[in-house]
Amino acid sequence: MTTLQRPSSSAAESLAPLRVPYVIAWSGEAIEHRLLFAKQHPFGDIRLTYPDPRPSDWVGGILRGRIRQNRRGQPLWRMLNVRRQWLAMLRGLCQVCGKTGRDPRTGRMWWVITETAFRAMSQDSGLTNAPPTCPACIPESLAYCPQLRKSSAVYTAASAEPVGVLADTFTPGAGGTAIHTGHNIYVGFDEFARHASCLALQMVVRLDGMCLEPIP
Repeated sequence: MTTLQRPSSSAAESLAPLRVPYVIAWSGEAIEHRLLFAKQHPFGDIRLTYPDPRPSDWVGGILRGRIRQNRRGQPLWRMLNVRRQWLAMLRGLCQVCGKTGRDPRTGRMWWVITETAFRAMSQDSGLTNAPPTCPACIPESLAYCPQLRKSSAVYTAASAEPVGVLADTFTPGAGGTAIHTGHNIYVGFDEFARHASCLALQMVVRLDGMCLEPIP
């Protein structure tokens, strides 16, 4: 994993190398999204697409943002790599090191939960777009991430089921142009009527069987 020095107000932190998390996007991975509305096979209706569509562009009927995987350039700390975020969610990979976030003893997955990336559904379940964080990486994450220092808690979860995406939304304009109407809008995989106008950027999962844990 790539390491670098990140500026910090703390002398101790400024001397420690900060790993670039597995899910972070790099400037050399960015691809400009050229989007339009057109009749798209095999769906048979007018929907958001690329000028050169590929079958792999759609996941569950929703167009997914394209991005490279070369990790070149500079890390974009506020942007996640679409593909790596999805892979981390589907395989339960740690968002920092890219290894498993599942506890080998219990089979439960570890998560750092924040107010901005979590929506409670019940006392022990909720929706999140943040991938797991393995126990070995949790202390480092809490030390370096300003958002986690503001508000976070460590949980384990019995299961994580993909339920939807965070997406940019669009509406058709003149000549099939795509007019941007929203950013980071939650769209469920079961909300089929909304799929045609979305560009998925992050997967959202439902955590069940959540238990509050001490910091590893």
